[in-house]
Amino acid sequence: MKKLLFPLGISLFCITARSQENQYVVYSIKGNVNIVVNNVESKAKIGTVITNGSTIKVPQGSFATLICNETRAFSLTKPGNYTTSSLKDSCKVGSGSLSSNYMKYVWNEMTKPKGSPEKNRKNYMSNVGAVSRSINNVWIDPKLDTVNYVSGTIPLSWKAFTEAEEFEFKLFDKEAAETPVHSKLVKKKHVDIKDLLNVIKPGKTYYWSAMVKDEDNEDRKMLKYWTKEDYALYYNQLQAPVGASETDAEKNFRLAFVLEEAHFVGEALNHYLKATQLAPENIFYRSTFMSFKKDYELK
Repeated sequence: MKKLLFPLGISLFCITARSQENQYVVYSIKGNVNIVVNNVESKAKIGTVITNGSTIKVPQGSFATLICNETRAFSLTKPGNYTTSSLKDSCKVGSGSLSSNYMKYVWNEMTKPKGSPEKNRKNYMSNVGAVSRSINNVWIDPKLDTVNYVSGTIPLSWKAFTEAEEFEFKLFDKEAAETPVHSKLVKKKHVDIKDLLNVIKPGKTYYWSAMVKDEDNEDRKMLKYWTKEDYALYYNQLQAPVGASETDAEKNFRLAFVLEEAHFVGEALNHYLKATQLAPENIFYRSTFMSFKKDYELK
């Protein structure tokens, strides 16, 4: 896996060029792929922006996967020299095999000016829950509106607008149920799902809430405990994108993003970690992984 370089020496006009021109960013490469610009040939790197008038040289046994500025991914797998003018049809918006939200996130992060702060990946996800309108002293982040649980250590957390010392956590088997199937008093502002495994059952859906002791909170969040068989069926659908080749590092990073978007927090954590292990020099992967752990209060 090659080191991710946010494009150096590339002017901002590459990113904001005329709408009729296509630009591409190198998403994944294998082998010795080179880029020729103004008769100057250089080695392609992850994050390289390719503009009109360039040529991509793909030797035998290599490939290059590009993301177009119209957020479509495609791979050059056959050996040959590809001019950008020959790639126009590949850049047309269509039904892609990579998540459109994921491609937008990667495109924007790889093409932003050097030194710009990271944009929160959740802005590119469709999993943001509704803001609660209930008035109480506890606030639960909308990102926890749904948690799909398979395994692992995942805290169900909240914030408090008071200096309360004790909170009550309640778990229900129906969203409108009045009587909880489980409740406990805690001093910390979270309850770990692993501590509920003697209560919850695979294949069942539950609803949880937290409140200051002796207060109420009508805001309930969903916790779905997936069976390993059902999760395997879902997970297998994500494995092999058609028309967009990846290395193991890119595959794990993509799976992490898609699984996070689908609320599989524990499984997303495993793939973000794997991506950073496979590409330890990749700053993009590392910063996203650290941001993810901070957002979900994971150690």
